[in-house]
Amino acid sequence: MAIGIVETTGGKVRGIELKGRYANISEFRGIPYAAPPVGALRWKAPQDPAKWDGVRACDAYAKMAFQKTAYREHQTTRVTNLEHYYMPMPEMSEDCLYLNVCTGAQAAGEKRPVLMWYHGGGLTMGHSHEIQDDPSELALRGIVVVNVAQRLGPFGYLSLPQLSAEQGGKSGNYGLMDQLKALDWVTENIEAFGGDPGNIAAGGVSGGTWKAAAVAAAPASRGRVRRIIAQSVFRCFMKYATMEEAEAQGEEFVRNIGLDPARIALDGLDGLRAMPAERILGDALPRDHVIGDMCFDGDLVPCRTVLETYEKLKWNVDIMSSTTFGEADVFAEPGGLHYFAHYKTKGGAGFDAGTKIESAAEFYAHFKALLGGQYERHNFESLVKVSDASAWRTARWLASLGLTLPGKASGERTLMKHRVANMHLGKLHPGANYYSYFFTHILPIAPEYRGTPMDPENLLAFHGSDSWFGFNSLRDGVPPHRPWRGEDYSLAAMLCDYWANFVATGNPNGKNLPEWPAGADNYGWLEASARPAGHRGLEGALDRLVHEFVCSQCGLDD
Repeated sequence: MAIGIVETTGGKVRGIELKGRYANISEFRGIPYAAPPVGALRWKAPQDPAKWDGVRACDAYAKMAFQKTAYREHQTTRVTNLEHYYMPMPEMSEDCLYLNVCTGAQAAGEKRPVLMWYHGGGLTMGHSHEIQDDPSELALRGIVVVNVAQRLGPFGYLSLPQLSAEQGGKSGNYGLMDQLKALDWVTENIEAFGGDPGNIAAGGVSGGTWKAAAVAAAPASRGRVRRIIAQSVFRCFMKYATMEEAEAQGEEFVRNIGLDPARIALDGLDGLRAMPAERILGDALPRDHVIGDMCFDGDLVPCRTVLETYEKLKWNVDIMSSTTFGEADVFAEPGGLHYFAHYKTKGGAGFDAGTKIESAAEFYAHFKALLGGQYERHNFESLVKVSDASAWRTARWLASLGLTLPGKASGERTLMKHRVANMHLGKLHPGANYYSYFFTHILPIAPEYRGTPMDPENLLAFHGSDSWFGFNSLRDGVPPHRPWRGEDYSLAAMLCDYWANFVATGNPNGKNLPEWPAGADNYGWLEASARPAGHRGLEGALDRLVHEFVCSQCGLDD
């Protein structure tokens, strides 16, 4: 028996009952957790939604947040387009503050663990019902899954001096305010869906990890988020823009869309708030010129980096983080410490085919320049042997391990950064749990994509490819270019079990699962592959080199 009609603080809701394997699981789609942030509420903190009489049918997903659609629809060679967005895009609207709840509970008060999930796409794209984030398998494992939408791009993160003057000296972070409003809704309502408001995890992929980490760390969350899943990147070390920098970048954005910041200063904000969304975010604007990041406001974002915030937390937060083989940027350059950093397209991060290392000579020249004195000291040429044929794949492997410079698409996506952060935070907060996995499983591809940018030899285990596995959302023919194999289904079931255990208890280990060593126990980690294997310690000379390099890059010696 499914849970049926549920009473919320806004009114009664009825969802849909799933069928077949998922019989008795209910999904409630498009529940409003805040008022539409439109008109006078554009660039303001979210407000309570209007209450309703009777029973609200929550059987259809809400429109996705307003965003640049051309980025997906016109760049058909990009894996993000074909992988998750091969179906027609949902309609979009500024009226986007809705969430979905998927639960296997039969009645209120069952106290099931809760996962609040934030989609990827940086902080500029995506929506709350992406196909790879299908919550039904986690619900089958006893987790109540809440997929949260929030404002994106300039609607969620624009800072301007005029907005700051209106709002007590601070502006931006409206998307984070939405996330905290959703957390309030979950705290107040999730028990009615069979969830436990005292056992909430926040998770996300790519940009969703920034959201999960920020909402867990925000003083306004008051320790309500007990653990996070940071999938495919854990943004520990990158700096948030200061308020002064954010306001300057906001003014640059305004100029880029053809407006005069001086005119806004004279005419006020009413005209900007009344402007059509299409005028504020036109498809002609490149993505790397679109505002889309949180900023350091000393309040919701209390510190310059995520790591510093977690160092100073007065409560324990369990962390599961991951990275994949192939997503780190081999050619990363210093900089890109906060938003408005230009995305590199030459670096082999798994999204674009471009410049690459063609020979062993280029390989050794690249790493000699990168490592400096460490190159000779560690006898790199004897330590790492490559041929012309193996040079590029080995370079991407080393970058994934940690031999790359910091940046938005590089250093934050490396295994050793996660391992070092786990050790560091474990010493500061021994009451919390830390686990990391390295996803090295290469997805299958239909024969017609061989030799294209979608070829696994180009993609390897691309950024976010583990989403299908953590959610165990593999289905025959979905997406149509993935002929899933038995080994894919087996790994997906296993990783989903790990995720469910972690959400419930903070420890992914469980019956019939290979041991996953704790991250704060001698750099422990799990290789997630067709044959998952746990690892401890600095395993050999190469691991020691990567450790030394990463510690020197991030200023830690753990």
